[in-house]
Amino acid sequence: MHTDGLRCAGWLVARVPSLVVLALQVMWGVTPIKLDPTDDRPLSLQLADSLRHEIASGIRKAGSQLPTESEFQAEYEVSRTTARAALRQLTSEGLIVTRKGYGSYVRNRPPLRRISSTHRHAAHRDSGQPIFDTEAKAQGQVPSRRMLEVGRTGTPADVAEWLQVSTGDVVVVRRRLQLLDGEPAVLSASYYPLWLAAASPLEMPGALPTGPDAVIEALGHRFVRGIELFKARMPTPDETRLLRLDPGVPVVRMLHIDYNQDGRPLQVADDLYAADRHEFAFEWAEPGERESS
Repeated sequence: MHTDGLRCAGWLVARVPSLVVLALQVMWGVTPIKLDPTDDRPLSLQLADSLRHEIASGIRKAGSQLPTESEFQAEYEVSRTTARAALRQLTSEGLIVTRKGYGSYVRNRPPLRRISSTHRHAAHRDSGQPIFDTEAKAQGQVPSRRMLEVGRTGTPADVAEWLQVSTGDVVVVRRRLQLLDGEPAVLSASYYPLWLAAASPLEMPGALPTGPDAVIEALGHRFVRGIELFKARMPTPDETRLLRLDPGVPVVRMLHIDYNQDGRPLQVADDLYAADRHEFAFEWAEPGERESS
């Protein structure tokens, strides 16, 4: 009797995640997708569809564990090979992560919302901190950074166009890896023309407590207008390593260019965002109206 009770308790512990999912399906009236062996689509893709549906509908919460391979066999009547293929598909889409020896989990990384607006520079003035830090703290995340390089370098071709210099011209660069809650989030490289940055704090090797924008303003320059360009792509192996990206996670490259009142570029920020850790908001106001933020 005692042995049977232990077996029953063990079965319940192993099945709790699946029982919770089943209860939520019933409570919320969400019917899981049924797998059809006669369908032209492989069972692995059908299973991936079912799990994707449960994640999107909130039945499987961020951070929750997915069934084991044996549980997939029992619940969906599929082979372990089919279950593995479905999990690989969702991993490649960035929806789940698999931890060796611990199983598969729904990805749990709250995104940082980056807001583009005419008040963007005002935010760092009010906080006295870099804008990345200001936005992160306002959203309950802990920012930090690791400096990768500070010095003079030749200008890349696509940056030179915006900085209004020739390709290869010497400029000041500040490269850093920016983190959220200790996890890599952004690879940042900011380029400054020598007429602005030479022999200034922008050439100091360490992090700037108030951020480079505050330094530029302290040097007597004024931000008047800016341009931002976005492009999504898959990361290079080196970018994947530095940002610790899971398979299937893309990056978003943003070029941010600031100009002074004479139309001269003050800086070009070349930022590479881990797409699963960010979302982007754009705010504007009609002439004569004021933005809310």
